[in-house]
Amino acid sequence: MTQKDKTTFSEPCRICGVSDWEILYRGPIRTGKFGEYSKENHVVWKCPKCQSGFIARAPINYELSGYRETVDGDDSPGHFYKLHDKEQVDKLKILGTENIRGKIIADVGCGAGAFLDILKGLASKTIAVEPTKPFHHELRTKGHVTYSYCEDVLKEWAGTVDIVVSFAVLEHVENPIAFLKEIKSLLKPDGFLLISTPNAEDWLLEFIPVEYGRFFYRSAHAWYFNRASLNYICKAAGFRDINVVFKQRFGISNALHWARDNTPTGTGKFNLLQGMDSTYIQLIESLGQSDFIYARMYK
Repeated sequence: MTQKDKTTFSEPCRICGVSDWEILYRGPIRTGKFGEYSKENHVVWKCPKCQSGFIARAPINYELSGYRETVDGDDSPGHFYKLHDKEQVDKLKILGTENIRGKIIADVGCGAGAFLDILKGLASKTIAVEPTKPFHHELRTKGHVTYSYCEDVLKEWAGTVDIVVSFAVLEHVENPIAFLKEIKSLLKPDGFLLISTPNAEDWLLEFIPVEYGRFFYRSAHAWYFNRASLNYICKAAGFRDINVVFKQRFGISNALHWARDNTPTGTGKFNLLQGMDSTYIQLIESLGQSDFIYARMYK
């Protein structure tokens, strides 16, 4: 819940320029894997104009393996696949298999390439954009054209890419609008972008604000978006026909484990509640309070 509160934080919002911040959250935040929290309290600010949440933090060097070791516990491609392969089916469903064949597709912030690996063989070209350099050899070995940043891709591919995807990256960048504008420059006329980010209106933030809050807010994330703020930045970057999709990745058992144990279980189940997940997920998504949020938009 947002607390109405004047602050002494004077930096203008990098999205809309407003300086009159409110407090979205105050307390410890996650510094790595589950259970690794800051000893000191942090403040997550909320801009009343664009509705974006923001943590003032030092820029992170994503080129080094240390970032992956901190957030994932390991910087190897194999560990990345173990953690993230299971997430790719949902992304593919939202993208739509009918959009892939014969297309030039770029994944910005692709990690070790778990999503691009699924598209390989259908897409005419897969472009991997990933700053973590230890992943580059793996990406190139699998046939993905590989770059560190969008500005590098633009030198060769400006205005030629059919589809760009960028999953769970927007919350990391220093300037979200500049980031989206770079992606827009990659796209062909009528090309589209599909992005995802944690939903700042995740219902567990209201249900279990303290314990879930310190898990949800992270030192790796500069920004937190809801439907309103996501629409704001996409329009400001010049995109059109923006369609927001809410995705609840975890079932009712996860919520109840949080309420009872203050800990995530992911796909862990209470046997008594088998079969209730579809109803729960449909409700949470319809309310716009899912744990993740996607947006598809056109150039």
